Amino acid sequence: MTALVFIVVFVGIVVVHEFGHYLFAKMFDVQVLEFAIGFGPAIYKKKGKEATFRINIFPLGGYVRLAGENPYDEGDWEEGKGFYDKPAWQRFFISFAGPLFSILAGYAIFLVIVNIWGVNFSGVSQVLPNSPAERAGLRKGDVIMKMNGKYVFDPSVISKIIKEGKTVDMTVLRSGRKVKLKITPYMMPRQLDFFLSSATGTVGGDFVAIENSQDPTPDFLKSLLKSRVEIDFKRSKVEGVLDNYFYVPKRYALGFVFSGLSPRIRKDRPPFKKGDVILSVDFQKINGWLDFIRASRYISMKPDQLYIETVGKRVDWWSYGSSEYLNLKVLRDGKVIDLRMKKENLSKILSDSSVFEVETPPYRPKGVYERLDIAVSRCNWILIITWNTLFKGFFKSISSGQVTGPVGLAWAVGSAAKMGLDSVLVLVAVITINLGVFNLLPLPALDGGRIVFALVEMITGKKLDPKIEAMIHTIGFLILLGFLVYITFIDVGRFF
Repeated sequence: MTALVFIVVFVGIVVVHEFGHYLFAKMFDVQVLEFAIGFGPAIYKKKGKEATFRINIFPLGGYVRLAGENPYDEGDWEEGKGFYDKPAWQRFFISFAGPLFSILAGYAIFLVIVNIWGVNFSGVSQVLPNSPAERAGLRKGDVIMKMNGKYVFDPSVISKIIKEGKTVDMTVLRSGRKVKLKITPYMMPRQLDFFLSSATGTVGGDFVAIENSQDPTPDFLKSLLKSRVEIDFKRSKVEGVLDNYFYVPKRYALGFVFSGLSPRIRKDRPPFKKGDVILSVDFQKINGWLDFIRASRYISMKPDQLYIETVGKRVDWWSYGSSEYLNLKVLRDGKVIDLRMKKENLSKILSDSSVFEVETPPYRPKGVYERLDIAVSRCNWILIITWNTLFKGFFKSISSGQVTGPVGLAWAVGSAAKMGLDSVLVLVAVITINLGVFNLLPLPALDGGRIVFALVEMITGKKLDPKIEAMIHTIGFLILLGFLVYITFIDVGRFF
């Protein structure tokens, strides 16, 4: 089923892109020889008035073959209807039309999504006591719509604005109405978490030191990895092998936790039923996303493994790992029931995000203008992120795994399909915008490469020999094919 959804999604995205080339080629009277979905031998083809429409055996891609586009081709097309017979400005628009249609398709899809399902903004799962957020009136359940007058759709963007340390104007949605707040960040102490194995001892009071270092640096902590350490607290100490640590230096913050998954079950998944609410797992109560994360961590650890969270000197949470069986309290139909489960079974359920509802449901805009404004703003944000990722560091993006290939896309589509049609459509919109921006890269064999050649001719008035240009595009195609193999290798490794 996942493979079928992926093929339908991928084919749809490619058809829109290639239709842009096709439409502008017809507009400028360039003869279209073939409009193909997929590559390889044809499994279906039909001759139209001018072009042959075909479906090929490998459905990962597609193309529009224009008369004279490959100067080495020998064909019987009408004189003057070849691609290179046309002036540079027309070739520019024919090449540009594919990426343009891909990007516009993303905007159109988001407009549909916003009108039917709404849009996801970042919510507030928890407000820390005595924090700037609490003093300014931010509450649990608030939905953050705007920061300094601009829509914000991702927690990372909100965090980036807050870390500047400047007073922010925040617009939040609360019980159906919009509330404006002004909050000044404070300098949050260093955050330091420890993960120990073969651990002994208990945590009592504030953090004092690790191996006699009261203010350990990342380099010092790195030197302790995989060695047995002693961590001192105000009233006790623990020992164990330092398997890992998590270090965040002092930074500006407002003092709240973003929302995530809620403990409410959204679909039947034995032993849970739709509508169940997980209240606790052993000692760990679940009141929000942070508790959800801690419960998952507790379940994933072995009994002799210990996790400690500290902020400055304060210990926020600590726990040894769970035993083989877990005791759960679940709210079902207004009654609290007890369940006993094996940790591996609960771990599988917790790892599947499609089982749980989200803490912050989508916001449904009111009025045509707000729907259009939010949909366009959402796409603008994706477009900017994609542009910055690809244009400012294409090769860095590939090496860091920010670019994915067919295998990664298939996995993403399969995951989205579990969440529902709206999630699939969001992914489709993001992919088609990425496809449009990627094809604008000024690389041979991509639309961006052809655009560059057309622009150079428009500026200089000199036309490059089509055979030389074709050779450059062929070399570029082989290089891109190598990148595709490399990215696929990374995707497969990430998957396993």
